[in-house]
Amino acid sequence: MAARHPSVRGAASARPEFVQAVGRAVEHYNAGRWRAAETEARLALGFAPADPSALNVVAGVAMQEGRIAEALALFQRALAGQPRNPFIQFNLGEAHRRAHALAKALPYFERAAALKPDFAEAFAFAAEALRGLGRGAAAEPRYQTALRLAPKLPVALNGYGLLLLRRDEPSQAAPLFAAALDGMPPNHPMAPGLWSNLGVARLQLGQGLEGLDDLARAVDLSPQTPGLWRLLASSLRHTKVAPSGEMFRSILLQLFDRDDVNPRNLATAALAVLRQDAEIDNLLRAIEAQPADTTRIVAEGGAGAACLVQDPLFLALLEAAPIPSIAVEVLMVRLRADLLAAAVEEPEAFEGELALAARLARQSFLNEYAYFVGADEHRDVERLGKALDRNDLGRRPGDAVRIAILAAYRPLGATPLGARLLRNPVPGITDLVREQIAEPALERELRGGLPALKAATDPISVAVQRQYEESPYPRWTRCGVGAPLPFADAVGVALPHLGEKQALEVERPRVLIAGCGTGLETMRVANTYKDASILAVDLSGASLAYAMRKTQEYGLADVEHLQGDILDLPVLTERFDLIDSFGVLHHMADPAAGLQVLSDLLKAGGLLFMGLYSELGRQGVVEARAHIAARGYPATPDGIRALRHDLMTGPRPPQLEMVLSPASDFWTTSDCRDLVFHVNEHRFTLPEVGQMLADAGLEFLGLQFGHAADRTRFLAEHPDAGAIQDVTALHRHESDHPEVFGDTYRIWARRPRHRRRR
Repeated sequence: MAARHPSVRGAASARPEFVQAVGRAVEHYNAGRWRAAETEARLALGFAPADPSALNVVAGVAMQEGRIAEALALFQRALAGQPRNPFIQFNLGEAHRRAHALAKALPYFERAAALKPDFAEAFAFAAEALRGLGRGAAAEPRYQTALRLAPKLPVALNGYGLLLLRRDEPSQAAPLFAAALDGMPPNHPMAPGLWSNLGVARLQLGQGLEGLDDLARAVDLSPQTPGLWRLLASSLRHTKVAPSGEMFRSILLQLFDRDDVNPRNLATAALAVLRQDAEIDNLLRAIEAQPADTTRIVAEGGAGAACLVQDPLFLALLEAAPIPSIAVEVLMVRLRADLLAAAVEEPEAFEGELALAARLARQSFLNEYAYFVGADEHRDVERLGKALDRNDLGRRPGDAVRIAILAAYRPLGATPLGARLLRNPVPGITDLVREQIAEPALERELRGGLPALKAATDPISVAVQRQYEESPYPRWTRCGVGAPLPFADAVGVALPHLGEKQALEVERPRVLIAGCGTGLETMRVANTYKDASILAVDLSGASLAYAMRKTQEYGLADVEHLQGDILDLPVLTERFDLIDSFGVLHHMADPAAGLQVLSDLLKAGGLLFMGLYSELGRQGVVEARAHIAARGYPATPDGIRALRHDLMTGPRPPQLEMVLSPASDFWTTSDCRDLVFHVNEHRFTLPEVGQMLADAGLEFLGLQFGHAADRTRFLAEHPDAGAIQDVTALHRHESDHPEVFGDTYRIWARRPRHRRRR
């Protein structure tokens, strides 16, 4: 929005030099020639030092160049000369808005609108300030007035659309964003944000392909804006569709290189894009139909396999995230076996494909060696390991690729080669050495300095601790990084139905993460709540060591780690603004007892976010656990590999299909163990959750939906006020749509500011 300019008035305006200077200043300003505009305006001020028009131009230039304090002082001088000029009022409001002082900006926008009732921008920017201050109800009529005066005003269309999105009305918001974009040139500064907002609205409406295309267009228009990349990445999580075309493919490939994006969120989108190639799709379809015949299928359709393993997008996926695809996994198992056989049978001549072998080794480490290994491969891996166990390792032709092939079967840190590879780096496998040797060594070092409450004594706690010492969960490489919001604003994003002023205004929230695992939840909290101070607690020292390494890697300073059992947390003397305990209580012997401990650690008005397994959403897991028990698969790496191989390559009951979904925790060893081999789990219905919260003295605030479109559907089917906080209505909805919450509820609750003694 360009600064508005008052008409030229006053005694000095009679001088032609003054009039011409002001005219040139305004002309330069409107053309974006800031330096020239300021030069002419200062020339005019030489004739009339207090002239509002010239002061307005100089102030406008200062505002455009980011010199906000200077702009504010100059606009104030201009306003002193013409206090009833709506344009100077508006500009002063805009300067305060750019200084993020919305409360100061609002009165100037309001006065500008009062002085000039047809001033559409003044109404629109007053609405923007009110929306930013959390006063959506007051903002709405001002947006409506602005659009009545100027139906195509982009700032009003965009702001009103955002207000409607916040009110869970995407069907009303999307047309406003589209109208603002209609005829807008791609280089317009508002275009990227509008495409992004339109994409969000369409995703909430269940228009996945169109929404993702809009978000990608926003990134393409403004690649220098990190938030647009992050929004697209998070929206791709578990997607079954992906836009076609080179623009989206290129953006997706770039997403794999970003440190602020979790590559796991990109996996299904990458597979969808890869399968847009007919040869690749035909190959994977054939393997899906007959996985036991993969060798024959590849021999007959080698072009598809060659296309896949040479595709830059597939290679990026291979080294970045576990691949949630039966067909791709079966194919990689075959490829790995072929590479191993060649490495063993041609020990002197074998050079192989180092780049592919190294990526395959990284994929194997990422999925924690979940790939099935045949008896012949076990024998050949032993032979290869012995052949490489020598003092001149790395000096013979083909050593690097053979080391990579070995690393595709077992972590290098667990072999005699580890120490040698640290001392004498081998070109081409530095990433493998870092991931498989150096980083685990750092975790062992960090664990040595880990503070602990006391040894767990509850038998179930001890068993759960043992599982996560053996299989820290989840393992991750990179996570989504964002711009944290003030505490109340972040809660408002999670629970938009709460309305204004429902969350505590806390400048520096103290957060307890009760069951932080390997630190992914810690990163989520740190990237959600501005200036949060975090105490991260977990039973497993191995998980905490992983978490400590990752928080160091991301430079998180305000995080304390503590090993301990939730049952022992009553010894803590402090109380917390927020307790985050996702996926933890349902593994305790008595979840209600654990919940009571957490409730008692909350401040009055403090919030609890927890994840509990859904009885309805987890029926496939119940069937899988029964299947495992009936067939005697042990909860060991070999047992997990055997189960996965049998389910992927043989006939399986239809009720187990959910377990093999790309969205499930089936695709790594620790994930699969947590999913279907866990030593202890409880499941709940929503009425049971509601009763458990009430018994713990907590108020149920609602659920977070995993997908925006699911929330939109619930609100459409349950329009009654308060339904979204009604466990009975939510339970009814889940009964009709058992997949709606996935297998885990995302539950919000609050300790009342005043509650009766128990």
